[in-house]
Amino acid sequence: MNERVLLGVVILTLVIAGASLTQTFLLTAAVTDQSRHIDQLASQFGDLAGIVSSLMTAQNSPTTQSNVVYLYVVPDFGGSTYDAFVLPAAFSGNTPNASSTTGTAPNNNITVTHGVPIKFVISNIDTAVLQNFTSQVSVPFTIYNDTNSGQVALQYTQGQTISNMAISHTFSIPNLQVNIPIPPDTMIVFTYTFSTPGVYSYLCTTPCGAGMGLAGYMLGYITVT
Repeated sequence: MNERVLLGVVILTLVIAGASLTQTFLLTAAVTDQSRHIDQLASQFGDLAGIVSSLMTAQNSPTTQSNVVYLYVVPDFGGSTYDAFVLPAAFSGNTPNASSTTGTAPNNNITVTHGVPIKFVISNIDTAVLQNFTSQVSVPFTIYNDTNSGQVALQYTQGQTISNMAISHTFSIPNLQVNIPIPPDTMIVFTYTFSTPGVYSYLCTTPCGAGMGLAGYMLGYITVT
């Protein structure tokens, strides 16, 4: 083999080797970048999993207090004329009705936090008219009535005078001058902020049968922490 042919073979070999090295370098770089990208994705998914886990934990954690209090007024809950303020927990997920009976008074005591606005939602399924209510509004409230044309909201402002409103019960906290009338078959919504910790009784002041003034029926206690 002459020198020119030998030189050509050497040059061709170097070119092929250089190309192979370049490809190897590029492939290595690509693999490295891909590995780095995979590590970043794994880290991001790990962070996401942690966030989801924390959200699920927070969502599933039991809460002892709430800023919304739901109450039902159920006629004859504990027997004839034993009407009651009843918390949803007493129904075990079932919708209450006027023929519900328990035999013993349910626990209708409430715990809230002072300094926090608490919304009360009181659903009255009693259809009886037991008294005509006349008074001045101490705490603003809204009455929701279901009619054939839809739900009608009637708002009452502080200081407004109410005359001869047909009601079946009241939600009253005597020590705080809270006195909310509850007409038959309506839902009452109002917000109240308890400023001082303590234990306050709430009750119905409308003559409504043997359950009036009995703890667990038309009398309960609000513990303000």
